[in-house]
Amino acid sequence: WRPGAGISVAGMYEPTSRYNVTVTVTLDNGELPDLASFAVAADEAAWRRSASIVSAHMTDRIISIVTVYSPDQYAAVALAEAVVSDALRRVAPGAVAPQASQVRLRAEGRPISAA
Repeated sequence: WRPGAGISVAGMYEPTSRYNVTVTVTLDNGELPDLASFAVAADEAAWRRSASIVSAHMTDRIISIVTVYSPDQYAAVALAEAVVSDALRRVAPGAVAPQASQVRLRAEGRPISAA
């Protein structure tokens, strides 16, 4: 390990990049969780995965931007979806976790340049 060499994992030859992944959540029943409860659960879920999250609640959806360090876009999107899914499981309306068929996640990730 050298200072300034970046984050790396043994056996991994590509440096990680920072990705901002936008995750949009809509529930089929239209009942979104409480904003404050979701924010706390999302922050805890992101912390457990060394990520950060900012969310906005609309009347029919939650739009979250999850920032992660990942070797590629596919891993970044999977990690961001896991963060949001975990938060939803913790604060689902009526204290019942939504079924997979009730939640629609749409994620899009782009690397952030270091410039």
